[in-house]
Amino acid sequence: MKALKISSGILFLGLYLFQVSCSSESIETRTESTDNNYTSAEFEIQEIDLSSFSLSESVNLPAKNSSCEITSFQNLLQKNFESLIQDPYFDVEMVFYLRDLHRKYVTHYIGPNYYGSDGQYNRLEVKRVRELQKFWQLDRQIYLNGQHTATLEDPQQLADMIESFDRSIRNATEARIKALQIIEAYQNSSQIPENTFFALNAFTRSNGLLVISDGILELLEESGIPGEIAFSGLLAHEWWHQAQFEYNLQWENDYTKNSELLLELEADFAAAYFLGHKRGATYNWKRLESFFDMSYNSGDCFTESPGHHGTPAQRLKAAQSGFELAFSEKKKGKPGKPSEIHKAFLESM
Repeated sequence: MKALKISSGILFLGLYLFQVSCSSESIETRTESTDNNYTSAEFEIQEIDLSSFSLSESVNLPAKNSSCEITSFQNLLQKNFESLIQDPYFDVEMVFYLRDLHRKYVTHYIGPNYYGSDGQYNRLEVKRVRELQKFWQLDRQIYLNGQHTATLEDPQQLADMIESFDRSIRNATEARIKALQIIEAYQNSSQIPENTFFALNAFTRSNGLLVISDGILELLEESGIPGEIAFSGLLAHEWWHQAQFEYNLQWENDYTKNSELLLELEADFAAAYFLGHKRGATYNWKRLESFFDMSYNSGDCFTESPGHHGTPAQRLKAAQSGFELAFSEKKKGKPGKPSEIHKAFLESM
């Protein structure tokens, strides 16, 4: 197996990959492609000569803001990524092969779903989806896929992924053989594919798809965020991205400067508005404190990156502003229309 030298670069790479993996599809007016055009650092890594190198010397990471705090959640990301690359079975090509395969699979999957590693959020998903549909009344079909590391351990599901997305595989028989070879090769590994790296996604697509993975939920819980808050917050955040897709033509000029940053901060603002509104999830300030912690922890320090989603302080402020708007409207009754919330967000910046 190919070994890696641990360095500060590899630690920040773990954070950067998470930051990119949360990106929603670019919101712009264009003809939809059948390909998944995600901004990703994966392709840079796959082109590196892996015989002997230090990632800190080989990967050009975006500059980190030295005044930005590394949060407890980001420290957990580092810890989990370190555990992965220290595994004796670690192979960078296979690791990214499985991660990319899994992301493509969950993006195209249509079928039975469950949420959380044991389906512990299934009832909450039904409740929150019903509330969000009524709350925002978007004119689009929205559906949620769960992503699970357990999928990569199932021979049939792994074979289906390989047959569907590995262009070097010619038929189902070859896919089955390759799946069994991968499972056998890593049967003694404690990290592959159990590490959260293989299911660390929360993103949305313009076709109505939302994805929430076990890995991000588990790490948020480990960082101190209650599971119900983590799931509800991620779902509400990604749901607002669907509003941004729907109102793209009306709002696109408002995002011309720092578009990725504004899109993400607005999703935090709108999520907190929904969670705190009496017609939404009806969370009070005390319960919303956990969501504020989650927003803060989800901030990143790669301020020069085109995929920068906001510093911890910026994301916290956006979430708090959204809740304050909901609280100020407690006697109003009906929630504001998406266009009104969009305007309120811009005024809060």
